[in-house]
Amino acid sequence: MIISYDEVINLNLWWKINNLLKIKDKFNIPKWFIISDFSFNNKELNNFYFKNINSDFYICRSSMNNEDSKKISYAGLFESIEWKYTDNNLVLDIKEVFDSLNNNFLDEYEEKILWEKINNREMNVLVQEFIVWDISWVYFSNYNWSRLIEYVKWCNQFLVDGFVNSNKIVLDFNYNIFKHIKTNQYKYIWENLDIFIYNKENNCLNESMMIFLIKELKRLREFFDFEIDVEWTIKDGKLFILQVRPITI
Repeated sequence: MIISYDEVINLNLWWKINNLLKIKDKFNIPKWFIISDFSFNNKELNNFYFKNINSDFYICRSSMNNEDSKKISYAGLFESIEWKYTDNNLVLDIKEVFDSLNNNFLDEYEEKILWEKINNREMNVLVQEFIVWDISWVYFSNYNWSRLIEYVKWCNQFLVDGFVNSNKIVLDFNYNIFKHIKTNQYKYIWENLDIFIYNKENNCLNESMMIFLIKELKRLREFFDFEIDVEWTIKDGKLFILQVRPITI
């Protein structure tokens, strides 16, 4: 079944989806829709894609019941796949995310965090517009008695792969800047989601953009009643919230 987020009434267990639904009228989020099982046909899927996303690039994210909840995150245990749109690529990537529910580490992870295995695991797949960003990364509203923003410009895949270090803005709990750790990094460009080194230059936020980002992340934290872990991106001066979840162990 394929569901537009405008059609979602109640998915209490699906934290990742619900956290986005809560902020969709107050913050910018990428266009998206939800797939609850693999019973769709390709024509239906393509119609939904062009009606709801209609972008050259997409990302498929997992949304299992209880994933990104206050008790357990499952971070890194399910597939998350971005790619350039073709109907065949999208079907295969959706299947791969559904199949990641069979991850052999789930039992071990749940027993470590919750002291028990969760029965009746269910998976939804969230298909989002992929924003090819100018600046992107994460925010932790409670990190070692401070708040932490990590970011890179252009592309964070080399950061994910461990080839570069992020810039870091350390804030106190009143959102005053305590430290700004800056790095010179390579500029990357996307070409069909392959990464190429372009040239080396300073990749730090300018002051006005930094003030804007801090203000919006403060507003986002005040919206929720728990400490948050946020994936965000800025494109053409516009901040998008890609994912927001409670900070867990």
